[in-house]
Amino acid sequence: MASRPAGTTSKPRAAPSDMLARSKIPVWIVKALLSSGIKRVSHLSPMTDDDLLALPGIGKRAVELIRSSQSTPESGESQVPTDRQSSAR
Repeated sequence: MASRPAGTTSKPRAAPSDMLARSKIPVWIVKALLSSGIKRVSHLSPMTDDDLLALPGIGKRAVELIRSSQSTPESGESQVPTDRQSSAR
């Protein structure tokens, strides 16, 4: 009978960076999301803007900040402008 090593669980654990508390989302938004039972950034991606707006404490500005935090690179890579014409001037 094989036994599991001490400290392991049957559910895979999410990466620590997936936790809302460690995200770049402003604290006031994190508090509103946590009070609605959302604890992970990965739970926000499948939600529509209307889903987010239905949550207490989440308005249009909060949705904008959530979406912008999801689109920023976390690996420290610089963003390359997609509009090359504006940089050619």
